[in-house]
Amino acid sequence: MNGVLLAAISVGICIQQVAKKAYNKKGGGAFTFSAAGAAFSLIIYLLTGGGSLNFTGEIIPYALGFALTYSMALIGSFLAVKYGPLSISSLVMQYSLLIPTVYGLTVLGEPIKLTLLIGLALLGISLFLVNKKSKEQGVLLSFKWAICVLVNFVGNGGCSTIQKVQQLDFNGAYKSEFMLIAIAISVVVLFVAALFTEKDRVGYNLKTGLGWYALCGLANGGVNFGTMVLANRMSASLMFPIISAGGIIATSLVSVFFYKERLSAHQLVGLILGIVAIVAMNM
Repeated sequence: MNGVLLAAISVGICIQQVAKKAYNKKGGGAFTFSAAGAAFSLIIYLLTGGGSLNFTGEIIPYALGFALTYSMALIGSFLAVKYGPLSISSLVMQYSLLIPTVYGLTVLGEPIKLTLLIGLALLGISLFLVNKKSKEQGVLLSFKWAICVLVNFVGNGGCSTIQKVQQLDFNGAYKSEFMLIAIAISVVVLFVAALFTEKDRVGYNLKTGLGWYALCGLANGGVNFGTMVLANRMSASLMFPIISAGGIIATSLVSVFFYKERLSAHQLVGLILGIVAIVAMNM
């Protein structure tokens, strides 16, 4: 059963990125897609809440912080796969785990593991190789892409850190309530942003992108729920490396065989080393 869930989560991660890439080809808006996708992910949280939700105002500040970083992560991810390759974007965005890792080391006093140092070294080499100029024809990484990846990096890392702080401060309580409030706030903020930035195209974007943002949102909620289920069945040191590597590998295969992305030899080695780095840092 655990193996089935791990495989489903990896596929769910891949589906989210593919849905964003596919919707980008339609020329839809980033804010509309992100808001609508987040709204669909709320369905999963409502269904899995079990009818035993217990809200408290004390989690509002945490929810606001999470909503901000979650919105950044959604927009950054959407634009990264728009302006850059799906495979490398998926890899580099996973590096955001550095933020909660640094928080754990500096604030929580967690020990520095050898695997973390190895992962950091491999991560540096990976970043060098995927950006290295080569005579071979690889995918080009633009400055615009780098900015989008950075926004996602800060957003994703912030989400993980705030979620970790909330769980520590409340002894693991209000997990579903916290996520529901935070994502609901994100939906409202992103829809307002869409009304200002995409204006008269919001209705069109909602209509034409329904299948893709619904798929992305449901996959997002499913991945998060599946991860919570596995957290009670597997050790984090085993679960997170498998999930991270599985998601990147699945997305990379789709990018190469479906979207025909052609990486140079340097970029391919960098991608492989990046996957190993993610696994090492998660152990």
